[in-house]
Amino acid sequence: MAYSPSTDNYTLGKGVIYFNQLKAGVYQGERDLGNAPAFTFNVALEKLDHYRSRGGLKAKDKEIISQITPGCSFTLDEINKENLALLTLANLNTVSQAAGTAVEEAVTAHRGRRTNLAFRSIVSENLTYNTGSDLFVEGETVTGEDGGATGVVLSVTGDDTSGTLVIARTNADLFEAGETLTGDTGAASVAAASTPTIGNPQILVQNEGKTTTYVEGTDYSVLAEAKDNKIGRVYFLDNASTTLTDGESVVVTYGYAATEYTEIQAFTQTQIEGELRFVSDNPAGEQQFLDIWRCSLTPTGDTAMIGDDWSTLGFAGEILKDEVGHPDSPYMNITMDN
Repeated sequence: MAYSPSTDNYTLGKGVIYFNQLKAGVYQGERDLGNAPAFTFNVALEKLDHYRSRGGLKAKDKEIISQITPGCSFTLDEINKENLALLTLANLNTVSQAAGTAVEEAVTAHRGRRTNLAFRSIVSENLTYNTGSDLFVEGETVTGEDGGATGVVLSVTGDDTSGTLVIARTNADLFEAGETLTGDTGAASVAAASTPTIGNPQILVQNEGKTTTYVEGTDYSVLAEAKDNKIGRVYFLDNASTTLTDGESVVVTYGYAATEYTEIQAFTQTQIEGELRFVSDNPAGEQQFLDIWRCSLTPTGDTAMIGDDWSTLGFAGEILKDEVGHPDSPYMNITMDN
């Protein structure tokens, strides 16, 4: 530690912020909040003045601090789910989706609009064949003779001797190269030339009576560039070629992959409180460690979802008094090496 006056006391501040959130009376452990471009500490004071009134001009003869409101503020630029939960006073909910197939899911088709599906991560499998009988039809269920795999045919390209089936598999078993696939109508069977490979996500859209099969690219689309397959939605086209009626009820069959994702359930909490710690790593100046026992966080400012600069998250923290846990220093400690 350098004694004043000394240029060694000039400080260029850098460091790491940790937050130990209190949830339902239980501390969750210190979490590194990531890169913080700014961290400041502030104090707001209110004073009570006393004026002498014994004669002549009124003169102030005493002054005390009647109210103290210490606080801090910081900015984060790592946009992850935990930081977004702090920003939106949210609970985090982890959702696990097992792989499966949605068969004839009922949705309403709005031309020129997107409609959400029940599941995310749409996938389909391409399987080539080299011998066969009659062609399968879209929506037909096929079963493999060897492994017991089943699936729904989404599309057929080729003839009764060779081609490609796009399938949404309906169980966990895999189709095997060379096995015979039989349709549920009994009219068609083929020998598969390969095991399925993942292709561009495809779905099957039909009217309620399944008498009409709508055409991808003419009546509807699932655009990977718009992340329709990831979100789980279908876009119904509005053009002169489509035969879809606006507001028509249709059924959609598609496969979906196993996935896990997090829902940030915004504004489900009324307060974000916990212990906040700042550990400096100053390239110049003495190192400081700030321990704030009770810090109530409030989001501040705007967070750019679209912009030309890095997105940031702003927070203001009010430092609350903790006389029970830390009676000798109820607000915070600043620790420095001797």
